[in-house]
Amino acid sequence: MNKTTKGAIAAASAALLLAGGAGTMAAWNASTATTGAGTVTAGSMAVSETSAGTWKWVNGTKAGAAYVPGTDLLVPGDKVSYTSVYAVTLNGTNLKANLTPTLGNLTGSLATTPGLLAVTASNTNVSPITASGPISFTTEVEFKPATAGQVGAGGTATIGAGTIVLEQVITPVTP
Repeated sequence: MNKTTKGAIAAASAALLLAGGAGTMAAWNASTATTGAGTVTAGSMAVSETSAGTWKWVNGTKAGAAYVPGTDLLVPGDKVSYTSVYAVTLNGTNLKANLTPTLGNLTGSLATTPGLLAVTASNTNVSPITASGPISFTTEVEFKPATAGQVGAGGTATIGAGTIVLEQVITPVTP
Protein backbone atom coordinates (compact mmCIF):
# COMPACT_ATOMS: atom_id res chain seq x y z
CA MET A 1 0.00 0.00 0.00
CA ASN A 2 1.41 3.34 -0.86
CA LYS A 3 1.68 6.40 1.34
CA THR A 4 -1.15 8.22 -0.40
CA THR A 5 -3.60 5.37 0.14
CA LYS A 6 -2.57 5.02 3.77
CA GLY A 7 -3.00 8.76 4.26
CA ALA A 8 -6.48 8.72 2.67
CA ILE A 9 -7.59 5.82 4.92
CA ALA A 10 -6.23 7.61 8.00
CA ALA A 11 -8.01 10.85 7.04
CA ALA A 12 -11.31 9.04 6.46
CA SER A 13 -11.00 7.24 9.82
CA ALA A 14 -10.27 10.51 11.62
CA ALA A 15 -13.30 12.19 10.01
CA LEU A 16 -15.51 9.26 11.03
CA LEU A 17 -14.30 9.46 14.65
CA LEU A 18 -14.86 13.23 14.75
CA ALA A 19 -18.38 12.82 13.41
CA GLY A 20 -19.27 10.42 16.24
CA GLY A 21 -19.45 7.42 14.05
CA ALA A 22 -22.60 8.42 12.17
CA GLY A 23 -25.26 11.10 11.86
CA THR A 24 -24.85 14.82 11.40
CA MET A 25 -22.73 17.22 13.28
CA ALA A 26 -24.30 20.53 14.32
CA ALA A 27 -22.03 23.44 14.37
CA TRP A 28 -24.63 26.07 15.35
CA ASN A 29 -26.89 26.27 18.40
CA ALA A 30 -28.95 28.89 20.18
CA SER A 31 -30.88 29.21 23.47
CA THR A 32 -33.08 31.68 25.31
CA ALA A 33 -34.39 32.13 28.85
CA THR A 34 -38.04 31.31 29.55
CA THR A 35 -40.41 33.76 31.19
CA GLY A 36 -41.71 31.16 33.67
CA ALA A 37 -44.60 28.76 33.32
CA GLY A 38 -46.87 30.23 36.01
CA THR A 39 -48.27 29.08 39.34
CA VAL A 40 -50.03 25.77 39.86
CA THR A 41 -52.70 25.90 42.57
CA ALA A 42 -54.44 22.91 44.14
CA GLY A 43 -58.19 22.81 44.68
CA SER A 44 -60.00 21.77 47.84
CA MET A 45 -63.17 20.18 49.12
CA ALA A 46 -65.13 20.29 52.36
CA VAL A 47 -68.36 19.02 53.93
CA SER A 48 -70.25 20.24 56.99
CA GLU A 49 -73.70 19.68 58.45
CA THR A 50 -75.74 22.85 57.92
CA SER A 51 -78.11 22.34 60.86
CA ALA A 52 -79.63 19.65 63.03
CA GLY A 53 -81.61 17.15 61.00
CA THR A 54 -85.32 16.45 61.21
CA TRP A 55 -87.20 13.30 62.21
CA LYS A 56 -90.42 12.30 60.39
CA TRP A 57 -92.83 9.44 60.32
CA VAL A 58 -92.50 7.49 57.04
CA ASN A 59 -95.66 5.38 57.30
CA GLY A 60 -98.85 4.93 59.28
CA THR A 61 -101.45 7.55 60.18
CA LYS A 62 -98.76 10.13 60.98
CA ALA A 63 -96.77 9.71 57.72
CA GLY A 64 -94.96 12.97 56.95
CA ALA A 65 -95.52 14.41 60.46
CA ALA A 66 -92.67 15.16 62.83
CA TYR A 67 -91.41 12.22 64.88
CA VAL A 68 -90.17 13.11 68.37
CA PRO A 69 -87.48 10.65 69.59
CA GLY A 70 -87.97 9.66 73.22
CA THR A 71 -91.62 10.81 73.18
CA ASP A 72 -93.25 9.09 70.20
CA LEU A 73 -93.27 5.31 70.62
CA LEU A 74 -92.62 2.85 67.79
CA VAL A 75 -94.55 -0.39 67.35
CA PRO A 76 -93.85 -3.24 64.92
CA GLY A 77 -94.37 -2.04 61.35
CA ASP A 78 -93.46 1.62 62.05
CA LYS A 79 -90.78 3.39 60.06
CA VAL A 80 -89.27 6.81 60.85
CA SER A 81 -86.55 8.79 59.09
CA TYR A 82 -83.88 11.31 60.02
CA THR A 83 -82.87 13.70 57.25
CA SER A 84 -79.95 16.08 57.49
CA VAL A 85 -78.51 18.52 54.97
CA TYR A 86 -74.80 18.94 54.37
CA ALA A 87 -72.97 21.80 52.68
CA VAL A 88 -70.54 20.42 50.11
CA THR A 89 -67.82 22.66 48.73
CA LEU A 90 -65.87 21.49 45.67
CA ASN A 91 -63.08 23.74 44.37
CA GLY A 92 -61.36 22.23 41.36
CA THR A 93 -61.87 22.29 37.63
CA ASN A 94 -62.33 18.52 37.25
CA LEU A 95 -63.22 17.70 40.86
CA LYS A 96 -65.91 15.05 41.43
CA ALA A 97 -66.75 13.39 44.74
CA ASN A 98 -68.98 10.84 46.40
CA LEU A 99 -70.66 11.59 49.70
CA THR A 100 -71.17 8.45 51.80
CA PRO A 101 -72.88 8.16 55.19
CA THR A 102 -71.62 5.81 57.85
CA LEU A 103 -74.05 5.09 60.66
CA GLY A 104 -72.93 5.22 64.27
CA ASN A 105 -73.24 2.30 66.63
CA LEU A 106 -76.75 1.13 67.36
CA THR A 107 -77.07 0.34 71.06
CA GLY A 108 -79.86 -0.55 73.50
CA SER A 109 -82.23 -3.47 74.04
CA LEU A 110 -83.94 -3.04 70.66
CA ALA A 111 -80.55 -3.13 68.98
CA THR A 112 -79.36 -6.28 70.74
CA THR A 113 -82.47 -8.31 69.92
CA PRO A 114 -81.83 -9.78 66.45
CA GLY A 115 -84.31 -8.90 63.73
CA LEU A 116 -86.20 -6.10 65.51
CA LEU A 117 -84.78 -3.00 63.87
CA ALA A 118 -83.47 -2.20 60.42
CA VAL A 119 -81.41 0.99 60.19
CA THR A 120 -80.33 2.14 56.75
CA ALA A 121 -78.80 5.29 55.31
CA SER A 122 -79.43 6.41 51.78
CA ASN A 123 -78.24 9.14 49.49
CA THR A 124 -81.08 10.62 47.50
CA ASN A 125 -78.66 12.67 45.38
CA VAL A 126 -76.86 12.05 42.12
CA SER A 127 -73.35 10.60 42.48
CA PRO A 128 -70.74 11.61 41.83
CA ILE A 129 -71.26 15.19 42.94
CA THR A 130 -69.77 17.68 40.48
CA ALA A 131 -70.69 21.04 42.01
CA SER A 132 -70.85 22.73 45.40
CA GLY A 133 -74.19 22.92 47.15
CA PRO A 134 -76.50 21.32 49.68
CA ILE A 135 -76.77 17.53 49.77
CA SER A 136 -79.30 15.67 51.91
CA PHE A 137 -79.06 12.23 53.50
CA THR A 138 -81.80 10.20 55.10
CA THR A 139 -81.43 7.48 57.71
CA GLU A 140 -84.45 5.22 58.15
CA VAL A 141 -85.29 3.20 61.24
CA GLU A 142 -87.86 0.43 60.83
CA PHE A 143 -89.36 -1.64 63.61
CA LYS A 144 -89.75 -4.93 61.74
CA PRO A 145 -93.43 -5.85 61.26
CA ALA A 146 -92.81 -9.59 61.74
CA THR A 147 -92.02 -9.11 65.46
CA ALA A 148 -93.89 -11.78 67.45
CA GLY A 149 -95.63 -11.40 70.79
CA GLN A 150 -94.31 -8.61 72.98
CA VAL A 151 -90.67 -8.89 71.87
CA GLY A 152 -89.06 -5.47 72.18
CA ALA A 153 -91.94 -3.89 74.14
CA GLY A 154 -90.65 -0.97 76.26
CA GLY A 155 -87.16 -1.31 74.75
CA THR A 156 -84.93 1.47 73.48
CA ALA A 157 -82.31 1.95 70.80
CA THR A 158 -79.78 4.74 70.41
CA ILE A 159 -78.20 5.54 67.07
CA GLY A 160 -74.69 6.85 67.76
CA ALA A 161 -73.21 9.74 65.86
CA GLY A 162 -72.16 8.67 62.40
CA THR A 163 -69.88 10.27 59.85
CA ILE A 164 -70.30 11.62 56.38
CA VAL A 165 -67.30 11.00 54.12
CA LEU A 166 -66.61 13.19 51.09
CA GLU A 167 -64.19 11.35 48.81
CA GLN A 168 -62.77 12.44 45.47
CA VAL A 169 -63.60 10.31 42.44
CA ILE A 170 -60.41 9.96 40.41
CA THR A 171 -60.96 10.24 36.70
CA PRO A 172 -58.59 7.91 34.82
CA VAL A 173 -56.09 9.65 32.58
CA THR A 174 -56.33 8.55 28.97
CA PRO A 175 -53.12 8.51 26.97
